[in-house]
Amino acid sequence: MLFSSMRRGFPRYPAQKIASYHYGGKRYLTLTLDLGLGGMKIKTNQDLPEGEHLDFKLVLGDSSIWVKGRIAYSGFLADKQSVSGIQFIDISSQADIVLRNYLADSDEVRAKHRRVISAAGMAGTDMSRREAVEKQR
Repeated sequence: MLFSSMRRGFPRYPAQKIASYHYGGKRYLTLTLDLGLGGMKIKTNQDLPEGEHLDFKLVLGDSSIWVKGRIAYSGFLADKQSVSGIQFIDISSQADIVLRNYLADSDEVRAKHRRVISAAGMAGTDMSRREAVEKQR
């Protein structure tokens, strides 16, 4: 697997969130592929140089935050786009709170989804997914 030797201090979760950054005098918009307290993965149209420090704006629900990130790795994908791993190196305490709250809410949603899927799987053919969802409420 690409970049499998990278170690992270925090888990990452699949998340497609709008992110913007400035590079080479231009502003770019992209989507995150995953997100965690320590960083994110983004897909871009250009290869970003490893070690470069960039400022990112992330839109998280009704809030947006600014973080400074370091390009930990960058590589090309089959579709001629690039994927870059970003390590957060500077985040304000307020932005950290917004990010933690967003991830906690997202984790809660994922946990509920896992419970619903599990209940539907254990219910067999006698109970539909809809009934399993109702049972979880």
